Amino acid sequence: MKAGRPGFAATDVYEDEPVIGADHPLLKMDNVVCTPHLGYVSEEGYDNFYGLIVDELVAFAAGKPINVANPEALKK
Repeated sequence: MKAGRPGFAATDVYEDEPVIGADHPLLKMDNVVCTPHLGYVSEEGYDNFYGLIVDELVAFAAGKPINVANPEALKK
């Protein structure tokens, strides 16, 4: 990166995590975009994820669990 090759990079994974105090050489480079280890997060993704969780909690509370990974455990 210091030599300009590749020309640009983006990362959200570091050898030592978490990066604390902005003390990482990549953070000082103009040709690097650094994000915390959640660069994949989107509002739509969270809406879908948490919507599903709420549906599962409501179904469980109603005594009709859905999306159960080990349904055999419910028969005990």
